[in-house]
Amino acid sequence: MGWRRTVTYYWHRLRRIPGTASSIAAGFACGAAAAMTPFYGTHIVTAGFLAWAIRGNVFAAVLGAQIANPWTGPPLWFGAYYLGASMVGIDLGEHPPNFVQMFKGLIEAILNADIEVFRANVWPIFWPMIVGSIPMAIVAGFAAYFGLLPVLRAVHLERVMRRVGRRAVGQSRVPGTEA
Repeated sequence: MGWRRTVTYYWHRLRRIPGTASSIAAGFACGAAAAMTPFYGTHIVTAGFLAWAIRGNVFAAVLGAQIANPWTGPPLWFGAYYLGASMVGIDLGEHPPNFVQMFKGLIEAILNADIEVFRANVWPIFWPMIVGSIPMAIVAGFAAYFGLLPVLRAVHLERVMRRVGRRAVGQSRVPGTEA
């Protein structure tokens, strides 16, 4: 599926979600914010919980969490890592982070319940990612909310005007004059 088709699909899904423009935008913003975190595999649950907590639309949160996907994941990882490393004062040096080694170490640490493997192979990369993802999540959440809110208000207004127009046409008929 191409990018245009994907964006169009999600746009139609957002237009059909029941709820106020504010709750839908808040839910999508929760999903976008959760997608920035390095806690892969938990984005949808985290987004849904955040949306529920602030009374946002949970389905919109699930859609927003899809920002982190196999195509956008690596740029988000690198962005979070480099931003976090600069925030905590880690010298970036010449070597980029080895995410393959980190994920391999994470799986090994979880399967063997080995905290030492986690400390040696995962934490040096994961900690800066956590720190860097916080400002990324805040920016993504606010951008998604304030970018989507006026658009959703316009869509909801259009929907209301269409309904009012249909009712006006239906009420303008004089009873007993139907052909």
